[in-house]
Amino acid sequence: MSSYLTFTIGSEDGCDIRLNQASIDDCHAELVIAAAGKLHLTDRNSASGTFRKQDDDWVPLTQAYLDSDEPIRFGDYHTTVQALVGVIAPKGIPALMQGRFGAVEASSAGANGSNYDPKGALPTGRVRRSVDTGEIIAVKDD
Repeated sequence: MSSYLTFTIGSEDGCDIRLNQASIDDCHAELVIAAAGKLHLTDRNSASGTFRKQDDDWVPLTQAYLDSDEPIRFGDYHTTVQALVGVIAPKGIPALMQGRFGAVEASSAGANGSNYDPKGALPTGRVRRSVDTGEIIAVKDD
């Protein structure tokens, strides 16, 4: 079992988080939530881009760790990570992670993810992308 959840963001019906807006690609971006609650957003080479707010400017985002209240933009669509997560987890990230990983693992980091070790959340050894989920998984040597 992986220690993270991956969600697709886009305008097509098959996306986990569907945003029906003209400037959003069919599969625009990907949101990964680690068991510790850390949030990672990746633009999937979208035509209109993904951006994060820094000071008063919108800065292009290819991939980055984000805070839940951070303003983001997909094309012309403005939102926050927290609002996106609300679509898939109305009770919040802790409830989502506890349901998936159990209370101990989901609460292992501080509220802001300060104890999060990104290397600890990654599979080790040979890896590949799962054709079923799109997640990066360890390859078992037989």
